[in-house]
Amino acid sequence: MTFGTPNSQGIYGEAENLLKQALDIYERSLGVNHPRTVTCREDLADLRDRLNSQQ
Repeated sequence: MTFGTPNSQGIYGEAENLLKQALDIYERSLGVNHPRTVTCREDLADLRDRLNSQQ
C-alpha cells in the first residue's frame, strides 16, 4: 500500500482505524500468517511510522 501526502493527520488517523479493522478481519478469517494478513500488518506499521515521524 502506498500512502500519498495528505494535508492533515486526520486522514492518517482514519487510515489507521481502517487498517486495524482490516487486520482484525484478516487475522480471524485467514489466520495470522496469511500473506494478506502479513501485508496488512506491515501497512499498519508503515502508517504508524509515518505518524510518529510527523510528531
